[in-house]
Amino acid sequence: MTKPIQIKNLLIGSGLPKVCVPLTSQTREELGREAAAAKAAGADLVEWRADFYENLTDAQMTLEVLKELSDILGQIPLLFTIRTKEEGGSCQISTRDYVNLNIAAAQSQKADFVDVEVFGEEEEKKALITEIQSAGAKVIASSHDFEKTDDQETLLKRFQDMDATGADILKIAVMPNEFEDVAAIMQATSRMSREFTEKPLISMAMGSLGSISRIAGENFGSSVTFAAVGAASAPGQFPIRELRMMMDALHEKNRTEDSPRMND
Repeated sequence: MTKPIQIKNLLIGSGLPKVCVPLTSQTREELGREAAAAKAAGADLVEWRADFYENLTDAQMTLEVLKELSDILGQIPLLFTIRTKEEGGSCQISTRDYVNLNIAAAQSQKADFVDVEVFGEEEEKKALITEIQSAGAKVIASSHDFEKTDDQETLLKRFQDMDATGADILKIAVMPNEFEDVAAIMQATSRMSREFTEKPLISMAMGSLGSISRIAGENFGSSVTFAAVGAASAPGQFPIRELRMMMDALHEKNRTEDSPRMND
């Protein structure tokens, strides 16, 4: 059973999946406007995809933007993410810069969560996770495959390897090539949640084929889903208003069908 994580006023791992809106602008001014729009749209959580930012490797400028975004969002938690090119991101960055920037974001006390891509240089990533947590931020361990979806057992093993890093939340995103791939990631998430960990999980199948995984997380154990306010950060993201409508409709359907039926 999932043990929820409380950050500010947000409880991840309980109730409906929380809706995260990514910020993908390149400039400081555009990011500020994007953050205000995400807040106005009712985002539960906001992700700054810092790999899109034009001055990412200038640590001082990056931290200034992080503070500004945190100030705009107020009680909405902020996730700091550098998505590398190897996992579908928009910038090439050295491991040293990746580590140093993530630690600096955590130490600034302005990032509530930090995303860490855990595969590749695993020992260094484990040390990074520990240092981020020591600075007071929660870690979302992540793995992204923009080409394919592995079988259910391989995905389950990946979740277990991520769990062993000590991260607080585990996230896998895959690209399905057939509907069986969508079923594989949903079933792996469900099994991991029921049998192997109490940590909140995040999973999704990307693209139009995987759209159901962004809506139905409540049914298979995914605690966060991603929606767009403006430009999407990954294939298959819905606008936030449409996503909430569909999630609420499914939730009501689940509630109605699970409740005892009255006798005629």
